[in-house]
Parts: sequence; structure tokens; C-alpha cells
Amino acid sequence: MEMISLYFFMFIFFIVIKVPIAFSLAITTTFMFYLTDIPVAAIPQRLFSGTSSFTLVAIPFFILAGELMSSGGILNRIFDFCRILVNRLKGGFYHINILVSMIFGGLNGSAVADTSACGSLLIKPTIKEYKDPELVAAITAASSVVGPIIPPSIPMLIYVFAAGNVSVSAMFAAGIVPGILMGGGMMLVTWFVIRNKKLPANNEKLSLQQKLLIFRRFLVAFALPVIMIGGIVSGIFTPTEAGCVAVLYAFFIGLFVTRELTKKSIYAAFYRTVLISAMVLIMVSVAKVSTYWLTLNDVPYIIGGFMQAITTSPLGFLILLVIFYLIIGLFIEQAAAIIMLVPVFLPISVNYGIDPLHFGIVTIVSLALGLVTPPVGLCVYISSGIAGTKVESVFKRILPFLGVQFFILILLTLFPQIYLWVPKLLGLT
Repeated sequence: MEMISLYFFMFIFFIVIKVPIAFSLAITTTFMFYLTDIPVAAIPQRLFSGTSSFTLVAIPFFILAGELMSSGGILNRIFDFCRILVNRLKGGFYHINILVSMIFGGLNGSAVADTSACGSLLIKPTIKEYKDPELVAAITAASSVVGPIIPPSIPMLIYVFAAGNVSVSAMFAAGIVPGILMGGGMMLVTWFVIRNKKLPANNEKLSLQQKLLIFRRFLVAFALPVIMIGGIVSGIFTPTEAGCVAVLYAFFIGLFVTRELTKKSIYAAFYRTVLISAMVLIMVSVAKVSTYWLTLNDVPYIIGGFMQAITTSPLGFLILLVIFYLIIGLFIEQAAAIIMLVPVFLPISVNYGIDPLHFGIVTIVSLALGLVTPPVGLCVYISSGIAGTKVESVFKRILPFLGVQFFILILLTLFPQIYLWVPKLLGLT
């Protein structure tokens, strides 16, 4: 027990002094290997096995597809389509921001990429229109949380890898309803926040021909998630093959349809893909070693016994889990937390009789909220930087949106039938 306490103390200490999480975990785990006389030769073996899964190959393809779409003009087509749907509403630009995040987030599967791309496109025009940089930065950051929930989703791929025996198709299908609920809740709160504000009305009128042209242009973008998700769910593609198809499609559209991809933008897309993929895969590899040490020292068994001593109810376990996730999410980024914690808590949840899809959705949504909560709140830092406003001010304005997201998280935790009917309907469970 002393070794386990020392392990967690060292890990937390390194995080507090701002050592990157992957290196904090690597240093701590290596030190514990020496202290507990576990053969150090197991470290390189586990490092390699941590990234030897074919499913993980999909991650760089998904990231590259999202980067190419950001540079290839697809985001502008999504914006034009959302403008048709909600621009006539009061505060139309705010609602457009949410819809664009839902659609684009579903294309690239990354909240951080969503915040960066959508923020660069929408924050400045919205500030010019409504003169409220804090609110638009808050909406941009909060709506980007939907990205990792609506499939295709990189965090879902990481969860499937960490879980070991969960279907990617079923996980993607289970994420559709939660993502729509999150987006709808965001739009409702936005209406409530701006209902008494005097905002300039939008009197732009488009002809039917213009609307049809915008819709036709949008179909080029919308076809991508349909092809990817449809191919994965139907069994035509594996996730990795779907990622390859997405990259080829994004290249084709950017080069021959929108014609906005250039040598410079392609190079930048590959460069960012390598950086992001390296960060994720290093974390995956190191976490595999950490999980091995924790398992050898019976940490899942100890935590499971502690949980069962507190509550024998599956609902009680889930409530404790959500609270723990929300606290962890304040300090540790979503992907890292999934890799570290799922191998520990999933076997415990199975003992409670909880569906791995239910556990997965609760895990992904709970940890996603850490991207918009202080002190880490990476998406808030990105959006406030683009808006040119103080992070502290954005955190204050984001509270109503966090409120509805916490409420939806509670619904998803207590009533899994809200979304589990989708994979059941498709015969994936």
C-alpha cells in the first residue's frame, strides 16, 4: 500500500510542477519498477505493445483528415449551410457557432481542433457583429466539447483501445444522441443568455436558388461523415480504413472541388498531424507501462474493493466515478485520462453489471468537460486567445453552458436507454 501511495504522490507532484503528463507518468512508473524489483526489461516491451494495435493507426488519419478539411474550404461550406438554418434567429452568429462545432467536430473528432478552426473562422466576425468577445469565446469553447462526442471521434477510438473488447461501431452509434443533446442544450442556454440583449437583426434574404446552391456545396462536406460512419457501422470499413478514405476524400475535395489546398497548407496539415499524433501515441505507450505496474500491484482490485465498501449499487458507483472524473479533468487532458483510468475502472464497472458502452459515454463526456473547466481548460485558453480577451472573464461567462452540460451528463449517467437504443437498433450490441 505504501508503494501505491508513493506512486500517486510522485505522479501528482510532477503534474503540479508542470512536467508534461506523459513524462510525469514515465518517470514515476520507471522509478516504481526499480523500487518493486519488477524486471526493467518489461518497460520497452510494454512501450512497444502499447502502440501495436491496428485501431490506433486510425488516429493520425482522422487528425490529418480534419486538418485537410480545415484548410480545404470545407469549413466555409459548413458555415454557409448553418447560416441558412439559424441566421434569422436572434443572436444568429452564436447559434451558427454551435451548429458549426457540432458538424465540424463530428468530422474531425477533436475538441481542440474544433476550437481552433471554428474560432478562427467565427470569433472575429461575431465580435464585430455583437461586441461581446467574452460570450463568443465562451460559446466557442463550450460548443467544442461536442466534437469528441459526435462520431467519428478520436477519444472514442482511444477508449475502445483502452477498453480492449468494445466495438468501435457500437461506440460511435452510442455517441450520436448525446452529441445532439449537448448541442441542443447549448442553443437553449444561448437563447436564455441573450434573450434580453439588444442585438442587431439580420435582414439578409436568400433566394431559393441561392439556398439550393449552398445546400449542394454543403453536401460535399456532409458526405464525409456519412461515408466514414456508414462504412464503419455497416462493416465495410475498419476504423483505420475509414480514416484512409477520409484523407483521400479530403485531398480530392480540397484539390479539385474547392481548390483551396496548397502545398503550404498541405505541409502544415501534415506537420500538425505528426505533432498531435506523437503526443497522443506517446501517452498511449507510457500509459500501457503504467497500467501493467498498477495491475501487478493489484490497484484495480484495491480500488474495486474500496468502491464496493462505499456502495454496492451500480448507480452509486457511476456517481462516484463521475465526481472523480470531473476532478481529474481539472488537471489532466481527456485523452491522457482515458488511457490511464479506463483499464483500472472498466473491470470494476463490469462487476457492477454496467454496459461498457454506458461506461464509455459517461467516461468520454465527463472527461471532455475538463477541456472547458479551470485550471487546465485548454479550449477556453484557445478561444480567449483568438478573441483577445482575458481567460478569467471567459471562465465566468461559460458557467451557464457548463451548467447545461453537467445536467446532460447526469441524464446520460442515470438513463443510458436515452442513447443505447441506437446501437441496439443497428444490431451492434
